[in-house]
Amino acid sequence: MSRRRLPAEEAKTIILNHAKLLFIEKGYDRATMDDLCTLTQMSKGNLYHHFKNKEVLFLQLLTRHSEQMSQKWLHLAEQSNSPGQQLLEMAELFGRDCESPLLRALEEYARTLSSESEALTTLREITDAAYRSIKQVLQKGIDQGVFIKEDIDTLSFGVMSTMAGATQLCLTMPKLSGEEYAALHVKAIKLLLNGISIDAPTEKMRPHLL
Repeated sequence: MSRRRLPAEEAKTIILNHAKLLFIEKGYDRATMDDLCTLTQMSKGNLYHHFKNKEVLFLQLLTRHSEQMSQKWLHLAEQSNSPGQQLLEMAELFGRDCESPLLRALEEYARTLSSESEALTTLREITDAAYRSIKQVLQKGIDQGVFIKEDIDTLSFGVMSTMAGATQLCLTMPKLSGEEYAALHVKAIKLLLNGISIDAPTEKMRPHLL
């Protein structure tokens, strides 16, 4: 088998791209570094030089995915739309992300973790990105008099829990489309908005989010 000698960053990119396909195809449990050697045509020593084990590799993929999602969340949070509209659009993003095959592998990976696992820190950092965006939008809504003056952390926890719960349930429904996942998330947040909004939450919202 021919072995490639590439610059470090190029090698890492190739490894990550192939690893993503491998995790999608086999899930976290069944994917192996030997499989990755075959896909990348790199030696096992080369793989371990860049990523010390399968877990580190998977977490790097999750971090990369999270950074892409964070950019989308932050973009929504900075737009001039109403806070209610922004929350619904975030819910739509959450829902469409359920279509990501990596989330299936994440479910398998999560079952391998203990409460003391260092990997939990990385997973919390990924979750925090979404939480910060939600908190920013809620604070904007409170400042504008659109949302009730409740403790911001309590509101943020409520919205984040609703979205995360909807995602967890959607992952038990693998036959739905991304559009259907998005619709379920949007409906869940619309119900929550009825409880925290001072004015009608559907005002000025895009038709496909109603």
